[in-house]
Amino acid sequence: MPCRCWCWGIGVIAQLSRMIRAAIIAELDRPYVEMARLKGVRPARLIVRHVLPNAVGPIVNAMALSLSNLFGGAIIVETIFSYPGLASLMVNAVTSRDMPLLQACAMIFCATYLLLVLIADTIAILANPRLRHG
Repeated sequence: MPCRCWCWGIGVIAQLSRMIRAAIIAELDRPYVEMARLKGVRPARLIVRHVLPNAVGPIVNAMALSLSNLFGGAIIVETIFSYPGLASLMVNAVTSRDMPLLQACAMIFCATYLLLVLIADTIAILANPRLRHG
Protein backbone atom coordinates (compact mmCIF):
# COMPACT_ATOMS: atom_id res chain seq x y z
CA MET A 1 0.00 0.00 0.00
CA PRO A 2 1.70 3.22 -1.08
CA CYS A 3 1.98 5.98 1.47
CA ARG A 4 0.00 9.03 0.38
CA CYS A 5 0.87 11.07 3.45
CA TRP A 6 4.59 11.66 2.71
CA CYS A 7 3.97 15.37 2.23
CA TRP A 8 2.74 15.61 5.84
CA GLY A 9 6.34 15.29 7.06
CA ILE A 10 7.96 17.68 4.56
CA GLY A 11 6.72 20.75 6.41
CA VAL A 12 8.05 19.31 9.67
CA ILE A 13 11.43 18.60 8.10
CA ALA A 14 11.65 22.13 6.73
CA GLN A 15 10.67 23.63 10.07
CA LEU A 16 13.18 21.52 11.98
CA SER A 17 15.95 22.32 9.49
CA ARG A 18 15.37 26.03 9.99
CA MET A 19 15.27 25.53 13.75
CA ILE A 20 18.55 23.59 13.79
CA ARG A 21 20.23 26.18 11.60
CA ALA A 22 19.01 29.08 13.76
CA ALA A 23 20.07 27.36 16.99
CA ILE A 24 23.56 26.63 15.69
CA ILE A 25 23.99 30.15 14.32
CA ALA A 26 22.85 31.61 17.65
CA GLU A 27 25.36 29.44 19.52
CA LEU A 28 28.18 30.36 17.13
CA ASP A 29 27.85 34.01 18.22
CA ARG A 30 28.46 33.16 21.88
CA PRO A 31 31.69 34.23 23.65
CA TYR A 32 32.80 30.68 24.49
CA VAL A 33 32.87 29.83 20.77
CA GLU A 34 35.08 32.81 20.07
CA MET A 35 37.40 31.75 22.91
CA ALA A 36 37.58 28.22 21.53
CA ARG A 37 38.41 29.58 18.07
CA LEU A 38 41.17 31.75 19.57
CA LYS A 39 42.58 28.69 21.33
CA GLY A 40 42.82 26.94 17.96
CA VAL A 41 40.03 24.40 18.17
CA ARG A 42 39.27 22.90 14.79
CA PRO A 43 35.86 23.91 13.33
CA ALA A 44 34.46 20.36 13.24
CA ARG A 45 35.43 19.73 16.86
CA LEU A 46 34.05 23.14 17.81
CA ILE A 47 30.66 22.29 16.33
CA VAL A 48 30.47 18.76 17.73
CA ARG A 49 31.93 19.29 21.21
CA HIS A 50 30.91 22.85 22.05
CA VAL A 51 28.03 24.11 19.91
CA LEU A 52 25.76 21.07 19.47
CA PRO A 53 25.43 20.16 23.17
CA ASN A 54 24.26 23.70 23.92
CA ALA A 55 21.98 23.91 20.88
CA VAL A 56 20.32 20.51 21.22
CA GLY A 57 17.81 21.56 23.92
CA PRO A 58 15.53 23.73 21.80
CA ILE A 59 15.99 21.42 18.82
CA VAL A 60 14.84 18.30 20.67
CA ASN A 61 11.88 20.10 22.25
CA ALA A 62 10.76 21.40 18.86
CA MET A 63 11.17 17.90 17.44
CA ALA A 64 8.97 16.42 20.17
CA LEU A 65 6.27 19.02 19.58
CA SER A 66 6.40 18.43 15.82
CA LEU A 67 6.06 14.69 16.33
CA SER A 68 3.06 15.26 18.57
CA ASN A 69 1.51 17.40 15.82
CA LEU A 70 2.09 14.53 13.39
CA PHE A 71 0.24 12.21 15.76
CA GLY A 72 -2.64 14.68 15.82
CA GLY A 73 -2.55 14.84 12.02
CA ALA A 74 -2.79 11.07 11.89
CA ILE A 75 -6.46 11.42 12.79
CA ILE A 76 -7.04 13.47 9.65
CA VAL A 77 -4.92 11.29 7.37
CA GLU A 78 -6.39 7.99 8.58
CA THR A 79 -9.92 9.34 8.24
CA ILE A 80 -9.47 10.80 4.76
CA PHE A 81 -7.56 7.86 3.24
CA SER A 82 -9.40 5.14 5.25
CA TYR A 83 -6.21 3.75 6.77
CA PRO A 84 -6.80 1.36 9.65
CA GLY A 85 -5.14 2.59 12.81
CA LEU A 86 -5.59 4.02 16.26
CA ALA A 87 -6.83 7.37 14.98
CA SER A 88 -9.51 5.82 12.79
CA LEU A 89 -10.49 3.63 15.74
CA MET A 90 -10.90 6.81 17.77
CA VAL A 91 -13.07 8.41 15.07
CA ASN A 92 -15.21 5.26 14.90
CA ALA A 93 -15.58 5.35 18.69
CA VAL A 94 -16.85 8.92 18.45
CA THR A 95 -19.40 8.05 15.77
CA SER A 96 -20.63 4.98 17.67
CA ARG A 97 -20.57 6.79 21.05
CA ASP A 98 -18.32 4.19 22.62
CA MET A 99 -17.01 6.22 25.56
CA PRO A 100 -14.61 3.64 27.11
CA LEU A 101 -12.91 3.06 23.75
CA LEU A 102 -12.72 6.79 23.08
CA GLN A 103 -11.18 7.40 26.50
CA ALA A 104 -8.66 4.61 25.96
CA CYS A 105 -7.62 6.05 22.57
CA ALA A 106 -7.34 9.54 24.04
CA MET A 107 -5.28 8.14 26.92
CA ILE A 108 -2.89 6.48 24.48
CA PHE A 109 -2.49 9.72 22.51
CA CYS A 110 -1.89 11.69 25.73
CA ALA A 111 0.58 9.12 27.07
CA THR A 112 2.47 9.23 23.77
CA TYR A 113 2.64 13.02 23.95
CA LEU A 114 3.86 12.95 27.55
CA LEU A 115 6.45 10.31 26.70
CA LEU A 116 7.75 12.40 23.79
CA VAL A 117 8.07 15.50 25.98
CA LEU A 118 9.75 13.49 28.75
CA ILE A 119 12.28 12.01 26.34
CA ALA A 120 12.96 15.43 24.82
CA ASP A 121 13.54 17.03 28.22
CA THR A 122 15.78 14.18 29.33
CA ILE A 123 17.90 14.43 26.18
CA ALA A 124 18.14 18.20 26.58
CA ILE A 125 19.32 17.84 30.19
CA LEU A 126 21.84 15.13 29.35
CA ALA A 127 23.24 16.99 26.34
CA ASN A 128 23.62 20.44 27.89
CA PRO A 129 26.49 20.66 30.38
CA ARG A 130 24.93 23.66 32.13
CA LEU A 131 21.77 21.72 32.94
CA ARG A 132 23.51 18.47 33.81
CA HIS A 133 25.50 19.77 36.79
CA GLY A 134 22.89 21.92 38.49
